[in-house]
Amino acid sequence: MMLGHLLFLGLFILALLHWRERVVHVDSALQIFKWVQNGGVEVEAHRYTAVLPQLVVKLFRLMGAPLPMLLATASAMHVLVSWSIYALAAHMLRVPWVAAAAAMAAVLCTRLTFYGIVLEANYLTSYPFLLAAVVAGPLVQGTRGSMALAMAALLMVLLVHPLGFLVAGYVLLVLALTHPSVRIACVALAGVALLWGIVGRSLLPPSGYESGLYDAALKGWGDPASWSASPALDFLVRHSWRDTALYLPAWALLALTIVVLLGRRAWHLAIVVGAGSVGLVMLNIVTYQQGETAMMMEKNFLPLAALIALPLMHEVARRHPRTRVAAFLGFALVLFVQFRVISFASRPVGERYAAIERLVHDQRELGVTKAIVPPDELSRRGIGVTWALPFETLLVSALEGREQQVTAVSADHASGIERTTGLYLMPWTMDLPLDRLDGRYFIPAEGPYRYLHQRDR
Repeated sequence: MMLGHLLFLGLFILALLHWRERVVHVDSALQIFKWVQNGGVEVEAHRYTAVLPQLVVKLFRLMGAPLPMLLATASAMHVLVSWSIYALAAHMLRVPWVAAAAAMAAVLCTRLTFYGIVLEANYLTSYPFLLAAVVAGPLVQGTRGSMALAMAALLMVLLVHPLGFLVAGYVLLVLALTHPSVRIACVALAGVALLWGIVGRSLLPPSGYESGLYDAALKGWGDPASWSASPALDFLVRHSWRDTALYLPAWALLALTIVVLLGRRAWHLAIVVGAGSVGLVMLNIVTYQQGETAMMMEKNFLPLAALIALPLMHEVARRHPRTRVAAFLGFALVLFVQFRVISFASRPVGERYAAIERLVHDQRELGVTKAIVPPDELSRRGIGVTWALPFETLLVSALEGREQQVTAVSADHASGIERTTGLYLMPWTMDLPLDRLDGRYFIPAEGPYRYLHQRDR
């Protein structure tokens, strides 16, 4: 268990070392800006159980903590949530094999997504292990109230991500096959997960982006000829062996798990593990026919780590002690290699952050407090995804002090900006009056938006 704690300690240190890059990054910048600016709790797209890090940030905000502390806390809390589930499984619920699986899943399919801290798919690599630990611990032991506790853990998975019902159903099927004494309870809980998958989107209507993905998935299933040209498949291939070996350990461990299951004639479990993993891959292949950024593509495959780690660690736990020693060495090697991959991935994210810093400094030198930047200029600077630029530039300038705070927007996303008198913060709001900003953290100057060109430098 100490190895798992060391892994999460290493991730915690990385989260503190790179908190700026993790917070000032596209979706993270938008959402965390709202955490700091707004008084209430922000719930994105009905993902109610994803708010735990935000609650701690809100508490520190009420205490008047400075902006750097709030943002560093946001970065650290995402690691602490995963570590807390690991610690609960290992020490309170006393299911060490589930804890080991949670530790492996935290890094197995993660590279750039470590720096995308508000991608709720990250929680599909941790929350399902809380459900697994409750079922394999208190429920198997017959502890009083354990079914209610299992239902609460299930709801945490269902309400954290639209795919939560699929991952929860997979976890419960695995547990039903590995723990016959609670098979009926697991089937009942899986039924709840399936029911939520059927009616949940009616009760909690999906966002526009999410609805677009559903439409893309239906269209993709109806066009098998397009599967081989899917950007998701190309991404998976490129990062399995061609460009990086990110997914190579995952494929090796998946193959090992299935071979072991077949070797002991656990046919049904082998089918569930194989079909579940292939099904997740196919779902992404048919859904993302138009492609996405590298980080968004990677987050789609994050749940694969949970699907592989849970049955693998169960098989390790039931081996002879001498076999478990060899398995422990392999476990340590995988954690070390994947941690190293995550650490090295800070470079491209850091380069993007530095590019935004340079843009902010150029604005200050030119006296352009509210800038519109042409797409070719942003491309030349290497900033890439630009829709969240207003939040990113405001956060960067605010971190550097209360004076001369600036903001910028890409000309591609500046529709209607001529009518703006306050701050243009799309897609959140088109015109936020300056007097509505929390003056403890954000005090940009008055004035109109001006174009910032390369020739101005």
